[in-house]
Amino acid sequence: MKSRMYSVVILSIFACFGAQVATAADCEKAYSIAYSNNYIPYQYVPKNSVPTGLDIDVVKSVMSEMDCEYNLLLMPSKRAQMLLKRGMLDIMPAASITVERSAYAYFSEPYRDETVAMFVRSSDYNQYKDYKLRDAVDQKLSITAGLGGWYGPEYGEEKQRAIDSGVLRLNAETEARIQQLLNHRVDMVIADLYVGYHHAIEARRLNAIRPLPHLLNADPVHFMLSKESVPPGFVAKFNQALAAVLDSEKYKELLEKYRPADSIPSN
Repeated sequence: MKSRMYSVVILSIFACFGAQVATAADCEKAYSIAYSNNYIPYQYVPKNSVPTGLDIDVVKSVMSEMDCEYNLLLMPSKRAQMLLKRGMLDIMPAASITVERSAYAYFSEPYRDETVAMFVRSSDYNQYKDYKLRDAVDQKLSITAGLGGWYGPEYGEEKQRAIDSGVLRLNAETEARIQQLLNHRVDMVIADLYVGYHHAIEARRLNAIRPLPHLLNADPVHFMLSKESVPPGFVAKFNQALAAVLDSEKYKELLEKYRPADSIPSN
Protein backbone atom coordinates (compact mmCIF):
# COMPACT_ATOMS: atom_id res chain seq x y z
CA MET A 1 0.00 0.00 0.00
CA LYS A 2 1.32 3.44 -0.91
CA SER A 3 1.41 5.97 1.93
CA ARG A 4 0.03 9.49 1.50
CA MET A 5 1.70 12.36 3.32
CA TYR A 6 -0.38 15.36 4.41
CA SER A 7 -0.25 18.01 7.09
CA VAL A 8 -2.36 17.65 10.22
CA VAL A 9 -3.14 19.80 13.23
CA ILE A 10 -2.36 18.05 16.50
CA LEU A 11 -4.83 19.30 19.18
CA SER A 12 -2.75 17.98 22.07
CA ILE A 13 0.71 18.33 23.55
CA PHE A 14 2.10 18.01 20.04
CA ALA A 15 0.39 21.18 18.79
CA CYS A 16 3.65 23.11 18.96
CA PHE A 17 5.47 20.74 16.62
CA GLY A 18 5.37 20.38 12.84
CA ALA A 19 3.74 17.09 11.81
CA GLN A 20 3.24 14.92 8.77
CA VAL A 21 0.78 12.03 8.64
CA ALA A 22 0.63 8.92 6.49
CA THR A 23 -2.68 7.06 6.32
CA ALA A 24 -2.95 3.31 6.35
CA ALA A 25 -5.09 0.55 7.83
CA ASP A 26 -5.04 -2.63 9.92
CA CYS A 27 -3.30 -1.16 13.00
CA GLU A 28 -4.76 -0.22 16.37
CA LYS A 29 -3.80 3.46 16.07
CA ALA A 30 -1.63 5.97 14.28
CA TYR A 31 1.82 5.64 15.84
CA SER A 32 3.67 8.84 16.72
CA ILE A 33 7.29 9.02 15.54
CA ALA A 34 9.68 11.80 16.54
CA TYR A 35 12.28 13.30 14.24
CA SER A 36 14.87 16.06 14.46
CA ASN A 37 15.50 18.92 12.05
CA ASN A 38 19.25 19.17 12.61
CA TYR A 39 20.58 15.66 12.10
CA ILE A 40 21.64 15.75 8.46
CA PRO A 41 21.50 13.43 6.55
CA TYR A 42 19.55 11.17 8.90
CA GLN A 43 16.64 13.42 9.91
CA TYR A 44 16.02 16.93 8.60
CA VAL A 45 13.67 19.18 6.66
CA PRO A 46 15.09 20.79 3.53
CA LYS A 47 13.89 24.31 2.84
CA ASN A 48 10.26 24.31 1.69
CA SER A 49 10.13 20.52 1.77
CA VAL A 50 8.88 17.54 3.80
CA PRO A 51 10.86 15.63 6.46
CA THR A 52 13.56 13.52 4.88
CA GLY A 53 16.75 11.64 5.68
CA LEU A 54 17.91 8.04 5.99
CA ASP A 55 16.24 7.38 9.37
CA ILE A 56 12.95 8.82 8.15
CA ASP A 57 13.11 6.85 4.90
CA VAL A 58 13.66 3.62 6.83
CA VAL A 59 10.87 4.12 9.39
CA LYS A 60 8.41 5.18 6.68
CA SER A 61 9.25 1.99 4.76
CA VAL A 62 8.78 -0.12 7.90
CA MET A 63 5.40 1.40 8.71
CA SER A 64 4.31 0.97 5.10
CA GLU A 65 5.43 -2.67 5.21
CA MET A 66 3.27 -3.13 8.33
CA ASP A 67 0.39 -1.21 6.71
CA CYS A 68 0.21 1.10 9.75
CA GLU A 69 -0.69 4.75 10.17
CA TYR A 70 1.95 7.07 11.58
CA ASN A 71 2.52 10.70 12.53
CA LEU A 72 5.95 12.27 12.04
CA LEU A 73 6.45 14.84 14.80
CA LEU A 74 9.24 17.41 14.85
CA MET A 75 10.78 17.80 18.30
CA PRO A 76 14.15 17.95 20.08
CA SER A 77 15.67 14.61 21.07
CA LYS A 78 15.53 15.26 24.83
CA ARG A 79 11.85 16.14 24.69
CA ALA A 80 11.16 13.08 22.55
CA GLN A 81 12.79 10.83 25.14
CA MET A 82 10.75 12.41 27.93
CA LEU A 83 7.48 11.94 26.05
CA LEU A 84 8.38 8.40 25.03
CA LYS A 85 9.09 7.55 28.67
CA ARG A 86 5.62 8.83 29.62
CA GLY A 87 3.89 6.96 26.80
CA MET A 88 3.01 10.19 24.97
CA LEU A 89 5.27 9.27 22.05
CA ASP A 90 5.55 5.82 20.48
CA ILE A 91 8.76 5.64 18.45
CA MET A 92 12.01 7.54 18.00
CA PRO A 93 14.95 6.62 15.74
CA ALA A 94 18.73 6.66 16.12
CA ALA A 95 18.86 5.34 19.68
CA SER A 96 21.71 3.55 21.42
CA ILE A 97 20.82 0.94 24.03
CA THR A 98 21.45 1.99 27.63
CA VAL A 99 20.37 0.54 30.97
CA GLU A 100 18.40 3.69 31.80
CA ARG A 101 16.48 3.70 28.53
CA SER A 102 15.78 -0.04 28.74
CA ALA A 103 13.63 0.64 31.81
CA TYR A 104 11.05 2.50 29.73
CA ALA A 105 11.67 1.50 26.12
CA TYR A 106 11.89 -1.49 23.84
CA PHE A 107 14.60 -1.47 21.18
CA SER A 108 14.28 -2.67 17.63
CA GLU A 109 16.95 -4.71 15.96
CA PRO A 110 19.78 -2.43 14.74
CA TYR A 111 19.09 -0.78 11.39
CA ARG A 112 22.39 1.02 10.74
CA ASP A 113 25.71 1.83 12.34
CA GLU A 114 26.94 5.25 13.34
CA THR A 115 30.26 4.85 11.61
CA VAL A 116 33.26 7.12 12.03
CA ALA A 117 35.49 7.05 8.97
CA MET A 118 38.75 8.63 7.86
CA PHE A 119 38.07 10.35 4.52
CA VAL A 120 40.83 11.07 2.04
CA ARG A 121 40.79 12.27 -1.54
CA SER A 122 40.09 9.44 -3.95
CA SER A 123 43.33 10.26 -5.76
CA ASP A 124 45.27 9.53 -2.51
CA TYR A 125 43.33 6.42 -1.52
CA ASN A 126 45.85 3.83 -2.70
CA GLN A 127 48.66 5.61 -0.86
CA TYR A 128 46.79 5.64 2.46
CA LYS A 129 44.46 2.64 2.21
CA ASP A 130 46.29 0.60 4.87
CA TYR A 131 46.55 3.46 7.36
CA LYS A 132 45.16 3.53 10.87
CA LEU A 133 44.98 6.86 12.69
CA ARG A 134 48.33 6.24 14.37
CA ASP A 135 49.94 5.87 10.93
CA ALA A 136 48.38 9.13 9.74
CA VAL A 137 49.76 10.96 12.78
CA ASP A 138 53.19 9.34 12.43
CA GLN A 139 53.36 10.35 8.77
CA LYS A 140 52.35 13.94 9.59
CA LEU A 141 49.21 13.99 7.48
CA SER A 142 47.16 17.12 8.06
CA ILE A 143 43.90 16.02 9.70
CA THR A 144 40.69 17.75 10.71
CA ALA A 145 37.95 16.60 13.07
CA GLY A 146 35.00 18.12 14.90
CA LEU A 147 35.07 20.09 18.11
CA GLY A 148 33.93 17.91 20.98
CA GLY A 149 32.94 14.97 18.80
CA TRP A 150 33.10 11.37 20.02
CA TYR A 151 35.00 9.42 17.40
CA GLY A 152 35.77 6.26 19.33
CA PRO A 153 38.55 5.04 21.64
CA GLU A 154 41.27 5.00 18.99
CA TYR A 155 40.70 8.70 18.29
CA GLY A 156 40.70 9.36 22.03
CA GLU A 157 44.10 7.72 22.38
CA GLU A 158 45.67 9.61 19.47
CA LYS A 159 43.94 13.01 19.73
CA GLN A 160 46.29 14.80 22.10
CA ARG A 161 49.44 13.47 20.41
CA ALA A 162 48.05 14.62 17.06
CA ILE A 163 47.25 18.08 18.44
CA ASP A 164 50.64 18.41 20.15
CA SER A 165 52.45 17.47 16.94
CA GLY A 166 50.47 20.04 14.97
CA VAL A 167 48.79 17.64 12.55
CA LEU A 168 45.24 17.76 13.95
CA ARG A 169 43.01 20.82 13.74
CA LEU A 170 39.46 21.01 15.07
CA ASN A 171 36.44 22.97 13.86
CA ALA A 172 32.68 22.77 14.26
CA GLU A 173 31.52 22.32 10.67
CA THR A 174 31.78 19.02 8.78
CA GLU A 175 30.90 20.84 5.56
CA ALA A 176 33.92 23.12 6.00
CA ARG A 177 36.19 20.15 6.70
CA ILE A 178 35.04 18.30 3.57
CA GLN A 179 35.63 21.45 1.53
CA GLN A 180 39.16 21.66 2.94
CA LEU A 181 39.77 18.10 1.80
CA LEU A 182 38.34 18.74 -1.65
CA ASN A 183 40.47 21.88 -1.98
CA HIS A 184 43.70 20.09 -0.96
CA ARG A 185 44.03 22.10 2.24
CA VAL A 186 44.08 18.97 4.43
CA ASP A 187 44.91 15.32 3.78
CA MET A 188 42.27 13.63 5.92
CA VAL A 189 38.86 14.36 7.46
CA ILE A 190 37.44 12.38 10.38
CA ALA A 191 33.65 12.28 10.13
CA ASP A 192 30.53 10.17 10.29
CA LEU A 193 30.37 8.12 7.09
CA TYR A 194 27.01 9.41 5.86
CA VAL A 195 27.61 12.98 7.02
CA GLY A 196 30.88 13.15 5.12
CA TYR A 197 29.29 11.81 1.97
CA HIS A 198 26.31 14.16 2.34
CA HIS A 199 28.56 17.20 2.04
CA ALA A 200 30.42 15.70 -0.92
CA ILE A 201 27.05 15.11 -2.61
CA GLU A 202 26.01 18.70 -1.85
CA ALA A 203 29.27 19.88 -3.44
CA ARG A 204 28.57 17.62 -6.45
CA ARG A 205 31.88 15.87 -5.93
CA LEU A 206 30.78 12.55 -4.52
CA ASN A 207 33.51 10.56 -6.24
CA ALA A 208 36.29 12.92 -5.12
CA ILE A 209 36.50 11.54 -1.57
CA ARG A 210 36.70 8.04 -0.17
CA PRO A 211 36.81 6.53 3.34
CA LEU A 212 39.76 4.36 4.28
CA PRO A 213 38.96 0.69 5.02
CA HIS A 214 39.86 1.06 8.70
CA LEU A 215 37.01 2.43 10.82
CA LEU A 216 37.61 4.51 13.93
CA ASN A 217 34.30 3.45 15.43
CA ALA A 218 31.02 1.73 14.56
CA ASP A 219 28.09 1.61 16.98
CA PRO A 220 24.69 0.16 16.06
CA VAL A 221 21.60 2.32 16.43
CA HIS A 222 18.01 1.19 16.93
CA PHE A 223 14.47 2.46 16.95
CA MET A 224 13.25 3.02 20.51
CA LEU A 225 9.61 2.15 21.26
CA SER A 226 7.72 3.19 24.39
CA LYS A 227 6.83 0.45 26.87
CA GLU A 228 3.92 2.61 28.03
CA SER A 229 2.20 2.95 24.64
CA VAL A 230 3.48 0.12 22.43
CA PRO A 231 2.65 -3.56 23.15
CA PRO A 232 5.36 -6.23 22.84
CA GLY A 233 3.50 -7.82 19.94
CA PHE A 234 3.86 -4.64 17.93
CA VAL A 235 7.61 -4.62 18.59
CA ALA A 236 7.91 -8.15 17.19
CA LYS A 237 5.98 -7.18 14.05
CA PHE A 238 8.04 -4.00 13.74
CA ASN A 239 11.25 -6.06 13.77
CA GLN A 240 9.88 -8.43 11.15
CA ALA A 241 9.00 -5.52 8.89
CA LEU A 242 12.36 -3.87 9.54
CA ALA A 243 14.20 -7.04 8.52
CA ALA A 244 12.18 -7.22 5.30
CA VAL A 245 12.94 -3.58 4.48
CA LEU A 246 16.69 -3.89 5.14
CA ASP A 247 16.85 -7.02 2.97
CA SER A 248 15.01 -5.47 0.04
CA GLU A 249 16.41 -4.25 -3.25
CA LYS A 250 14.50 -1.02 -2.70
CA TYR A 251 16.53 -0.36 0.43
CA LYS A 252 19.81 -0.97 -1.40
CA GLU A 253 18.70 1.52 -4.01
CA LEU A 254 17.70 3.95 -1.27
CA LEU A 255 21.17 3.89 0.27
CA GLU A 256 22.64 5.15 -3.00
CA LYS A 257 20.95 8.49 -2.26
CA TYR A 258 23.32 8.83 0.67
CA ARG A 259 26.54 7.10 -0.34
CA PRO A 260 28.12 5.14 -3.25
CA ALA A 261 27.12 1.47 -3.38
CA ASP A 262 30.71 0.25 -2.72
CA SER A 263 31.57 2.74 0.00
CA ILE A 264 31.33 0.74 3.24
CA PRO A 265 34.75 0.41 4.87
CA SER A 266 35.57 -2.52 7.13
CA ASN A 267 38.19 -3.36 9.70
